[in-house]
Amino acid sequence: MRPLFLAFALLALALGQRLVSPEEVARSQVIKKALPAVVRVQGTSPTAGEGGVMGTGFFVSPFRVVTNYHVVQDLAEITLRLYDGRTVLAERFAVDPGIDLALLTVRGVQAPGVLGFSKTPSSSLPLGMGVVLVGFPYGQGPLASYGILAGLGPLEVATPDPSIGTEVGEYLFTDAPLTVGNSGSPLLNLQGEVIGVVADVVGGPSGVGGIGVAIPAELAAQSVQDLERFGIPQRGWLGASLVSLEELPPVLLRAVGLTTVQGAMVDRVEPDSPAARAGLRGAQRDAQGRLLALGDVILSVNGKPVRNKAEVVRQIARYRPGDRVRLTLWREGRRLEVTLVLMARPRR
Repeated sequence: MRPLFLAFALLALALGQRLVSPEEVARSQVIKKALPAVVRVQGTSPTAGEGGVMGTGFFVSPFRVVTNYHVVQDLAEITLRLYDGRTVLAERFAVDPGIDLALLTVRGVQAPGVLGFSKTPSSSLPLGMGVVLVGFPYGQGPLASYGILAGLGPLEVATPDPSIGTEVGEYLFTDAPLTVGNSGSPLLNLQGEVIGVVADVVGGPSGVGGIGVAIPAELAAQSVQDLERFGIPQRGWLGASLVSLEELPPVLLRAVGLTTVQGAMVDRVEPDSPAARAGLRGAQRDAQGRLLALGDVILSVNGKPVRNKAEVVRQIARYRPGDRVRLTLWREGRRLEVTLVLMARPRR
């Protein structure tokens, strides 16, 4: 143990600070490595007001920056401020609204630093582990904060735009202080790897009663790979519009023998989609759109029960085009299983 302690002591002295523990040294090194790779994302939008939009991004390759889709969604011109104070223009290369991610291209300048995604599955990350966050809260920075990995699970509260980020099955949660402007910040472990991309704050600024929410690294890395190769995400697509059972009149559920509100009804099946090819049946509605008869009810995906339509979408999104997925359905008063082959979500 003595050589290890001596190494940490020498590293602390080299940093020129009174860092007294290995964790402090590791944290300082992570921040030092991350700072050159993190950028402020800024632009003007018709809906943003006089101050414009501010967020954070980080280089994942010499000319590519990852940020949140909601940060750049309406921006007419995107400007990045680098760690050394330089300002450069960027443009959207490709976007993935399903998990609230955007990939930007930077021209005329090479990244002063690059961050890599962790290859450790988020489900294997221990709760309570130390995490570092680097970004531009309120446009100021780059500033670092520190906290723990507080949890892992679905986001069960309403978001400002429910059409964005609906395909994330589970998020990372952290108590590391973050606020407006931190969207798109990298969430790092103490080895300097990105374990998540900050997407939101629930309940107010973190550290003042709020919790930071981040997209897991494996999902973000998969999206970046897809966007680079195909220009669109390649998560699995069902090809059916859904309605949560809890949104339906109980009398209709009882009429087909359902005693639960856990699940999602197939409302409409898109032609030539995986759902159509597997024979899924949609609901029957009259000319005014009133529900006359239930469609198939999805109870589980590959044996995992689903509570509502969001969980069906998130479970399906975990798989890739070409994967075979087994759905447990309730149809005409009986339970049955259907296997379908997933496709990529079509480009709109």
